[in-house]
Amino acid sequence: MESQTPRVSVIISTYNRSRVLYYAIASVLSSTFRDWEIIVVGDACTDDSEAVVRSFQDPRILFFNLKKNFGDQGGPNNEGFRRASGRYIAYLSHDDLYMPDHLETAVRGLEESGADFVSTLGISINRNGPNLLSGTYTKGPFIPNFSIPASLWFLKREVLETVGDWRHPRECVMVPSQDLLVRIWKAGKRIQPIPKVTVIAVPSGCRPGIYAVQEWEENRRVFQDVSSDPNFREKELMKIIGERVSDEASMKIGIHLRWVLFNLVKKTVRLFGLTPMEASYSLRFRRKGTVINRWRKTIGLSRLK
Repeated sequence: MESQTPRVSVIISTYNRSRVLYYAIASVLSSTFRDWEIIVVGDACTDDSEAVVRSFQDPRILFFNLKKNFGDQGGPNNEGFRRASGRYIAYLSHDDLYMPDHLETAVRGLEESGADFVSTLGISINRNGPNLLSGTYTKGPFIPNFSIPASLWFLKREVLETVGDWRHPRECVMVPSQDLLVRIWKAGKRIQPIPKVTVIAVPSGCRPGIYAVQEWEENRRVFQDVSSDPNFREKELMKIIGERVSDEASMKIGIHLRWVLFNLVKKTVRLFGLTPMEASYSLRFRRKGTVINRWRKTIGLSRLK
C-alpha cells in the first residue's frame, strides 16, 4: 500500500549548526498539526547534521546534503522544493522555532481565505535589547513594503511552480527571500497576512561571529521556555507592547516624520514600478550580492566569490 502524500512539506535549509538544527526540528514535532514531512537540506554540511536528523528516527524527516556550497538558504530551499511532495510549502530557518499551533494556523488561514500565500507574525529574540515583532499585517491589499522572514511563509506549491526558484545572492540587490516575495506579489498571487504570532526567531544575523563560536544554548533555552510555558507568547508580546508604550512619547515626532517620508518615497518609487522595499535595498546596497556578503561577514563566514 502506497503511503499518503503529506499535506505540508516543511523545508529546512541548514549549514553546520547541527545543535541549533535539533531544536528547529523538535519544534515541528511539537506541532498540533501532524500531516507533514520535513525535508532538511544541508548546504554542503561538513558537521554531524545528518546524524542529528537521523537521531529523531522519524521516516517523515529526510536529510539531503548538497555537494557544492551555495552560500545562502536559497540553494538548499530550491533542492528541498524539488524533493517536496506536500500540497503546501513551509520554510523554517534552522535557528527559528515554530510555535505548536503554527502549521495549524497557517493551513486554516490559507484554506479559509482562498489566498495563495499567507504569512504569520514572529517574535525575534534580541540579545542586546527588547525583543522585536517581525512580519506585517494589513487589512487592505498586501504590498511588500517591509521584510517578512521566510519562516513566517506558508504557500501553495503552485506558487513556486509559477514564479520559479530562489535566486542566487549574486543575482539580487535584495535579500533572496525578499526578492522571491516581491516576485510572488508581482506575479499577481494573493498574499494574506495572518495577525497571530506563531514563530520564534533567534536570528544569526544580529549575533556576530555565531558560526565561528557555534553557540546553541540560547536556542535550547528558548525552546524550553516555549515548551514549558503555555503563556510564553502572551508574556513576550506584553513586553514588546510595554517597550513601545514607554518610548511612545519621545518617538512620536520621529514616527510621524518617518511615515511622511515613507509615504512620499512610496508614491515616488511606484512611478518606476518598484516597491518601497526594492527601492530601500537598491539605495543602501546598490550592487547585487552586497547584502549577503555583509551578512556573511557578520556571522563569521567567508565572502561569496
